[in-house]
Amino acid sequence: MAEKRVAFDQNKRDKPFKGKKRSRIAGKVFKMLLLTLLLVFLIVGGVAAARVVNYLNDTPSFDVSRLTKDQTSHVYDYHDEKVFSLHYVQNRILVSLDEIPEHVLQAFIAIEDERFHRHFGFDIIASARAAWANFQAGAIVQGGSTITQQLAQNYFLTKEVSYERKVQEIWMALQFERKYSKEEILEMYLNLIYFGNGAYGVETAARTYFDKGIGELSVAEAAMLAAMVRLPNFYNPFNNEEAALSRMRLVLANMYRLGFISEFVYRSALNEEFVYAVPPDPEDLPFPHFINYLVHEELVRILSAIPEIGSIDEAYRLIYTGGLHIYTTLDPALQSHVEELLRRDALYPNTIYINMTKAREMIASLASGRDLTRAELQSLVDPDGGVPQPQAAIVIADPVTGRIKALGGGRRYLKGIDVFPRFTSLRQTGSAIKPIIVYAPAFEEGVLAGASTPLDDSPFTGPRGWQPQNFDLKFRGMIPAREALYISYNVPAVRAFQALGTRLGVRYAERMGISTIHPGEVDNLSLSLGAFTRGVSPLDMAQAYSVLANSGVKVDLHVVRKIVNHDGVLIYENQVNPRQVLSPQSAFIVNDILQDFVRKYLGRNLQIDRPVAAKTGTSENWNDVYLVAYTPNLVVSFWMGYDEPRIGSIRQGWRFSTNFVREVLLRVFQTLEIKNFVRPPGVTRMEVCIESGLVPTDVCRAAGTVRFDYFIEKHVPRVSCDVHALPVPEPEEITDEPVEEQPPETDESEEEQPAGDIPPEDSNGVNEDAPQSGDESPLPWWEVAGSVRQRPNQALLP
Repeated sequence: MAEKRVAFDQNKRDKPFKGKKRSRIAGKVFKMLLLTLLLVFLIVGGVAAARVVNYLNDTPSFDVSRLTKDQTSHVYDYHDEKVFSLHYVQNRILVSLDEIPEHVLQAFIAIEDERFHRHFGFDIIASARAAWANFQAGAIVQGGSTITQQLAQNYFLTKEVSYERKVQEIWMALQFERKYSKEEILEMYLNLIYFGNGAYGVETAARTYFDKGIGELSVAEAAMLAAMVRLPNFYNPFNNEEAALSRMRLVLANMYRLGFISEFVYRSALNEEFVYAVPPDPEDLPFPHFINYLVHEELVRILSAIPEIGSIDEAYRLIYTGGLHIYTTLDPALQSHVEELLRRDALYPNTIYINMTKAREMIASLASGRDLTRAELQSLVDPDGGVPQPQAAIVIADPVTGRIKALGGGRRYLKGIDVFPRFTSLRQTGSAIKPIIVYAPAFEEGVLAGASTPLDDSPFTGPRGWQPQNFDLKFRGMIPAREALYISYNVPAVRAFQALGTRLGVRYAERMGISTIHPGEVDNLSLSLGAFTRGVSPLDMAQAYSVLANSGVKVDLHVVRKIVNHDGVLIYENQVNPRQVLSPQSAFIVNDILQDFVRKYLGRNLQIDRPVAAKTGTSENWNDVYLVAYTPNLVVSFWMGYDEPRIGSIRQGWRFSTNFVREVLLRVFQTLEIKNFVRPPGVTRMEVCIESGLVPTDVCRAAGTVRFDYFIEKHVPRVSCDVHALPVPEPEEITDEPVEEQPPETDESEEEQPAGDIPPEDSNGVNEDAPQSGDESPLPWWEVAGSVRQRPNQALLP
């Protein structure tokens, strides 16, 4: 039977026709789009190619002589005398590839360049992976550099993170691969790289960390060395053992994954116990605490911020191999004196040598709030290898120039222990912070009009029931700010801080140089008493007090004056950038009060041959002892305590701190010019009632509450005292006898004086009848203007 045919449908015929028309249109659009994309690609590619050509034109020439060109850097003191050469570069022992075991080579290849033997200097896979990571991050976060590229970078380029440097690095790597064999490249690389602690090259590193030659290293030790290459000053067991071990395990895992070692060797290496060499003896390093801070803090920060250098690693390379001439602020005679003082056992309350590693382990297991017992402390004594306790730190600086003259970071320099010197350690300041965070800002903001503005010393309850106490557990009612500060009463300081506003006080403290206030504590009233989350370093305290010493002007403290490169080109010079962060008037009043602290409170300990201002501070439980003493041209910041606060405390620590600082001042003042704290315009000396802070009346004088003191002119009180009211006269007896009225007596020559008028002053604004600051035998305030107040008990100390 024939198949039934379906009649042709005209509608169906039209549809394919329209589809072909659309297809032709789409084809034309596609071709235009393709041509457009091709044109864009050619344009972009041309621009990129042009940029690459420019990058290559700026690439240094492949100068083989540079492959061995390392130069020693030199350090100079303030008098431009050379004091030290940074010649760690000479601490290199060259070895041939034949002397290096296979597992050492494999460790470096596994972590730094696993396709080393298969690429031509540039690893496309690693670079593509890095490019993808950079694209995702929106910045250069991975480099993907091969061993050859690292070699090119170390010899010819900087470690700046940029596409230009990456293009140049690849080009130089291709030059290396064209000129040298893989074996020669690997040998140069392993003899070049830095391992921290002054060790360059694998042979020196093996001796430095394991006291072995490179041929004696185990698989685990080889992996440890390879682990250091990325960040040698961080991933090394002397500075950071935990981080070094963690990265070593990554090296071993890579070696096992790549088939370089068996599973048995891998497991054995993971469990190997390391026996490290003794850290290098630093005795040949002069002024170790100063040099340590110079190199690892300030120099690295300065150099890495220079765009042409651009990284911490490159900064270290220049310091040790770049032939730099580094001019510092060091006063070598004073530095030697400071180091001798810190070693003097007689200046400490006691000396005990503690195994600090065991101490920290024991402290970590203690219940919160408990210190070590005497028996526990005795078990930690190590007379031969222990660290002497308590410790001390000192910073001596010129507040006008910002020049740090000397730095003391401990009783003796111990490699590996004093990596971070104690003058940068964060400890509790106690009352030493009061002038910085409370009183100077309070005078500046007009919360306190002058030195005798009264403050309330009565019981105080703060948030969450906090009740601060004075050191003698007594309250005195209304007392002058001068007395509250120099005798260091706590409750008035808390009230002043509350009136000022905690955040405003914090802002002033930070402007003056306190850099470690935690954002979560800015509302804490306890900051006024030095209760910080992190603490404050002696270096920051020196910076903050330098503002007071320098009449409210902040100059950044520093140890580097200038840096000149090996070609004699100046690449850095410190620029003194004075900023007025506090008015001279507020600074003067605080300075005057803190001179009272020296004259009337510390006895004669710091009274030498010129005006000295000072403030002590002791943390809760006497764990930290601070003293900052200063003149207009010198600041000395001193701390004493145990490296771990829970080891012990120092009662009456002010006695030891003042003895230390006195020894410093006696030496410095032999040559330092005498300068006085000069009263600036805008500060007046006037008579005031110390109970009301107002202009006194005759009744105030009769009550013995009147003194002369300094006030900021724009805030001086102009209202008469309303605390001491005039007595009401007794009513007269009424008699029947007439009384003849008499006209009132008048003296036409006497002009009427307005209430609250300021006492007459001479041309310098000084009342000649009042005792003057700086007099040879000044009267204490409690003997001024007929005061009958009881003299404070000087045995009560802050």
